[in-house]
Amino acid sequence: MPNTQGKPDTVEQGNLAKPAPNVPIPVAPPKNAEPRAVEALKNDQLTQPKLDDKPVDSVLKEEAAENPDAQRANPIAIRPLNPPDVSEAPPPVLPASQKPNSVTTKEVAVLDEGGNPRAHGWNCDTKGKDGNWNCQLVGADPRGEARVVETEDRGFHLLDPAFNNKQEHIFNTLRDRFKHNPWGNCTIQLGSKKYYISDKKLRAKANVDMNSNAAEIYDNEIGNYQGRVEMQRADQRASSNSANYDSVSEALDLHGNVFYSEDDVSLFTETATLKLASDEARMRDTLFISPETPIRGKASAVYRDSKTLSRYKDAAYTSCEPGNQDWVVHAGDLKLNKETNTGSAKNAWIEFKGLPIFYSPYLTFPMDSRRKSGFLAPSFGNTQKAGFHFSAPFYWNIAPDYDAVIRPRYYSTRGGLLAGDFRYLAKKSSGRISAEYMPDDAISQKPRYLATIKNNAQFTPNIRSNLDLNIVSDKEYYSQLGNALSFPVFSNIRSFADASYVDKGISLTGIVENYQTIDPILGGRLTPYRRLPQLNLNLDHSFKSLMTDVGIQNEYVYFQHDDSELPDAFRFNVKPYVSFPLKTASVYLTPKFSVQYTQYVLNKEHSEFKDSNISRTLPIASVDGGLFLEKDVDLFGNSMLHTLEPRLFYLYIPKVNQDNIPIFDTSLYDFNYDSLFRENRYSGTDRIQDANQITAALTTRLIDSKTGLEKLKLNLGQIFYFQNREVTGKIVRAGTDFLFNPVQTSSTSPLVAELSSQINKHVGVQLGTQWDPHSNEFVRGNAAIHFENNPGELINLGFTYRKNTLLRDSLDLALADNTFTKEERDRFKIYRDSFLTIRSNDIITSDISMRWPIYDNWFGVARWQYSWLFNQSQDAFVGLEKETCCWRFRIIGRRYVNNLLATVGNANNLANPQYNSQTGIFFQIEFKGLTGTGLDLGNFFAKTIYGYRKKGY
Repeated sequence: MPNTQGKPDTVEQGNLAKPAPNVPIPVAPPKNAEPRAVEALKNDQLTQPKLDDKPVDSVLKEEAAENPDAQRANPIAIRPLNPPDVSEAPPPVLPASQKPNSVTTKEVAVLDEGGNPRAHGWNCDTKGKDGNWNCQLVGADPRGEARVVETEDRGFHLLDPAFNNKQEHIFNTLRDRFKHNPWGNCTIQLGSKKYYISDKKLRAKANVDMNSNAAEIYDNEIGNYQGRVEMQRADQRASSNSANYDSVSEALDLHGNVFYSEDDVSLFTETATLKLASDEARMRDTLFISPETPIRGKASAVYRDSKTLSRYKDAAYTSCEPGNQDWVVHAGDLKLNKETNTGSAKNAWIEFKGLPIFYSPYLTFPMDSRRKSGFLAPSFGNTQKAGFHFSAPFYWNIAPDYDAVIRPRYYSTRGGLLAGDFRYLAKKSSGRISAEYMPDDAISQKPRYLATIKNNAQFTPNIRSNLDLNIVSDKEYYSQLGNALSFPVFSNIRSFADASYVDKGISLTGIVENYQTIDPILGGRLTPYRRLPQLNLNLDHSFKSLMTDVGIQNEYVYFQHDDSELPDAFRFNVKPYVSFPLKTASVYLTPKFSVQYTQYVLNKEHSEFKDSNISRTLPIASVDGGLFLEKDVDLFGNSMLHTLEPRLFYLYIPKVNQDNIPIFDTSLYDFNYDSLFRENRYSGTDRIQDANQITAALTTRLIDSKTGLEKLKLNLGQIFYFQNREVTGKIVRAGTDFLFNPVQTSSTSPLVAELSSQINKHVGVQLGTQWDPHSNEFVRGNAAIHFENNPGELINLGFTYRKNTLLRDSLDLALADNTFTKEERDRFKIYRDSFLTIRSNDIITSDISMRWPIYDNWFGVARWQYSWLFNQSQDAFVGLEKETCCWRFRIIGRRYVNNLLATVGNANNLANPQYNSQTGIFFQIEFKGLTGTGLDLGNFFAKTIYGYRKKGY
């Protein structure tokens, strides 16, 4: 009897077991199929083609009655199976009032809203004012017959599409056979998403399940299946129109609309031969998808020689999702080895946007993150000072734990350069060694080089070390052989090595530090001291029962300088402290007491510092207290949390004359809101300020109770001084000289105000200002607006103002000091009368940056930083960016200016200040899952455009 309960009957015999679940196969509805109601379509109900009302076993009985003498095979089971659901829905049934009029005699051109002729067949939309389907028939009624859907014009293409519309439709079906869409998330790096792969050893233990509309099995060995055949064994699934299966040899032949899939591949072909025991296969005219990379493609023949090795003839593949053929790789022969995860191709060429762009008679490539030796994509560019340059890097996979990249590079105006990088990975450390060498610069007529060694080690969870050594042959190396992206914003190259031990209550760090100055203007004390070495030991402990915190900070450092006019010295600093934190939910009060002792031993006699052994002892007392109050309020119908956080900070440090102490690593902090609560306005320990002052500050916030957005945050604060600040030092630079900063006599600091608001999830605002009540002017100011419409759609507007009178006041003090020589005072007079010098520490800068969509996923990227003080663009670039799931392209033109402030500080350059600049055009193109060329502009954008997030693919 036929199965009438919606499930196929099961016959267990030999390797046959329970049938696999039905797998949907797209088919066209019958010509006479009646369309269903619109409501059914809205509910995503799928139709099912009708079967003949007469079951198969009844047909066989009738045939036997008509010809009883006929010789027939003795099948084990002949049972009809329910067909799978159809994946296409028929046109909706329309009410009589909405039924369109058919065109019967003369075809009339029907135009869409844009004035373009509509495609033949039914054209429906819901854009009408009445919200109905608004269907129109163009040409003959197709009556449910399948037709090829016309696609948009692809524009100019020299080559025909690699995959036609029918194949693209099949790719969509293959994609749907996976549990997850391989292209479902474009934010992951191609090849990095790990699909679940079943243990293929389970295939040997699993039974083969076969389903079909009709089946004949001979001698418990050979089965013949007709009509919607489905096979499943472990992770392997296949469907076809017909199939033959030999249970002894485990050979399966599939014919007609063959879909085959397993965890890591999905294929379509017209005929396939599978040897299930050895995982071998032969297929013709095959389409395939590999989800892990992901890639999709076609081949005229596929030979699967084993579980790990497969070969493809006349193959074409891409990592673009179905419907997108922006780039395609063609190969006469393609071989993939899953054991080594490498592939090789012969007679390979790449097309991009329908244009051939690259050919190679032979190439190899990795199929996963494992590395493989070979040439990388070449890079090229052009700069002002080096001309056109070209590089063809070679990657050498020496061993699993170390590799190298050799990068020969040629400059059209300077000659050849050899560069290389060596990387290594050990159990507890990793590192990199890089070097560049130009044997003879055609312009400077001298050899040039650069070298870098980096190492990071983690010996235990508490012990680690870092090494960063850098050396360059000359000061102009970066500006002449670099580019506008790597152009340095620093004047010194730092090299250091450190080791540290960190645990609860203890921190021990040792460091050796050196600087190489690459700014040709700097010299003497303008270059920093070396630290050979510096040791820091910090201990702390909390006695919770006594509400007491104790600790001690220790430092030992030896300073060394190349300039014989500057003293070398040992410095020992120790600072024990005790604090008594008192805290409740809304109140805190922390008295703190410390003593700072510093000892110097100079090992060079210097006329300015007669004593070689100098010491200083200072007691420091402070009290920090505040309140935290909050209240729920209703503003304009919105529930808000309002907070008030007043704070007072008192600081006392007695005055100690420190003019006999040299300056090694100390300068003044720039004044901002955080400066209101610092114990010392000087960085470093060569100067400890004298203080008798109190800070009054207030913070208030409005927080949206529903979204958590900080709708408003306001900081206000000011320091009130009870005495002059008389501790000074030679820390103010004027050209090549250093002058004393003047004594501060004001009774209050500038009033600091900071305002920020996250208006909504798209717009954020930051404002800040400082008003000096003694000069009655604003000395600091900044404003910034950040707008993000959608992720990646950014506009930033910013303005910064800073007026610093420190240099002017120091020059006035020096000109009034008769201890300076006439030559020195004449030089100071030139500085004082120079606008560029006096304003060299001032900032009046606007900054505009953006990333905004233009058309069809093309984005414009730009930044313009302009100095209104010097009427000079400091940094400007503009470019384009496009990124899809299968390729990215970026191009920018940039001009950058550096070292303007360094040159104006020199009295010889005040009339015609000089600066270094670099201009260049740079691009990046990458075919995801294949290769790419150009500089990594994504990191550059992340550093220069606020809010830009480099996608992780």
